[in-house]
Formats: sequence, C-alpha cells, structure tokens
Amino acid sequence: MSSNNLNAFTYSIIFMVFVLVVITIVALLRYCTVSPSNQIGTFTAAQQDAINIELGLDKATLENYPKLIYSQAKLHKGMGNSTTSCCSICLADYKDTDVLRFLPYCGHLFHVECVDSWLLLHATCPVCRDSPLAKAVPLEEQRV
Repeated sequence: MSSNNLNAFTYSIIFMVFVLVVITIVALLRYCTVSPSNQIGTFTAAQQDAINIELGLDKATLENYPKLIYSQAKLHKGMGNSTTSCCSICLADYKDTDVLRFLPYCGHLFHVECVDSWLLLHATCPVCRDSPLAKAVPLEEQRV
C-alpha cells in the first residue's frame, strides 16, 4: 500500500472510532436524563384516567365478612355451595373444625387465611370474580 492510502485508512479508522464514541456519549446522556424515575407524575389527565390499578380490600372491610366453622356451614342451607368440600384457593379439603369466611354477595366459602390473603391483593371473589364489596352483610342479617 502506498503512503497516501495508509494515511487515508488510518484517518478513516480514527473518524469511525470518534463517531462511535460520540454516539455512545449521546446515548448515555439521553438514558440518564430520560430514566423512569424522572418520568413519575408526567402523565396527562387522559393517561391517568386510562391507568387501572386493581387494589385489594382493607382489613377492616374483611372483618365485615362472616366467619364460621365448616361443621356449621354444612348445617345452613344457602350458606355456600353445598357440593363444596374444599377451599378453591389452597385446594385442601375442609375439616369440620376449619374456620371459613363466607362472601355474602356470591355465597362462596374459603379458609379465612386463604381468602383474606387473596382479598388483600384483589377486590374480587377468587372463584366468580364478582366484587364482594357490593353487599357486605353481617352473618346475623344473612339468617332468615
């Protein structure tokens, strides 16, 4: 190769490295200035209306739903599904001494620990997805 070709090749390599360095610096600066932490609260009103976050129930609301022993639930007609013999969340069979929570709106029964954990995260029944908020009626008012 001649000296002129070698110099042109060297300058081309140096120029390409320079362009890559500049592109990298610009990309890093853009990434640092447009990070997700800087975007909090920058939604328009229309975007905020479109955001749907499902929140669960609070503990005070959960306590409004009746608790009962499974042996009692078997005696009450209309108290849960008569064919239900296991918790739909943990899939364990009910024992006569298990404490269950009754969701009055849909009539489903679950272990207290199972359904309380679920309802703290989700505001719907785990089986039918109806909202138990519609008719949270104490157990005394359920007996007719």
